[in-house]
Amino acid sequence: LASLAWAFATVGQPAPALFDGLAVVAAQRLTFFKPLEVANVAWAFAAADHRTAPALFDEGFGRHVESLGGGFNDGSLVQLHQWALWLERECGRAEGLPSEQLRARFHAAFASRGGRPSRLHKEVLSALASLRLEPAEHLQTNEGYTLDLVVEWRGEKVAVMVDAPWHFHNRQPTGHTLLRRRQLRHFGWRVLPLPHWEWSTLYHSAVADDAPPQRRMQTYLLYALEQRVI
Repeated sequence: LASLAWAFATVGQPAPALFDGLAVVAAQRLTFFKPLEVANVAWAFAAADHRTAPALFDEGFGRHVESLGGGFNDGSLVQLHQWALWLERECGRAEGLPSEQLRARFHAAFASRGGRPSRLHKEVLSALASLRLEPAEHLQTNEGYTLDLVVEWRGEKVAVMVDAPWHFHNRQPTGHTLLRRRQLRHFGWRVLPLPHWEWSTLYHSAVADDAPPQRRMQTYLLYALEQRVI
């Protein structure tokens, strides 16, 4: 059950009837779920934004999560943080949450994720800087999200999401990507997704005016900031 829910949510495939059925069965079998299964189920419902499952995320769910607290690995803690944000901040419910102490562990694991900037990230950073937009790197939100780049545009802060190949499946955003975008927007951020394949064409596409790559990047970013911020 946990693997099925996770699989559908990961590819961003809507399946409301499936999640309704999974919620009923999962609520009945919850005490048999191991830490990884609990985290997968919780994250899947958050990623799918499936809110018609009150019988699943009740006080009993929170108690079960609490009882398994020492068994969650870092990946599961990250999933549970996004689930907790969804349940409390997006759904406005707190009765199914574990203790604040355990949730602090969720937050710490989520906020500590890091990685080396990719070449794509560096190219976008350079192009934004060339437009004198003074991009900020790796800004962390109160919720623990680390933003790739942040610029101010038309008086608003815009989170520029440098979307690498693993953020998509067949050029459709994965459940992880959709969840990230949705939660950032819920927390008040304007978001500008930059798909990797669009950026790569700025180097290789034939253009009538034979503009250099830097000029193409600048034109693309200005258009995106005007037309594609969500």
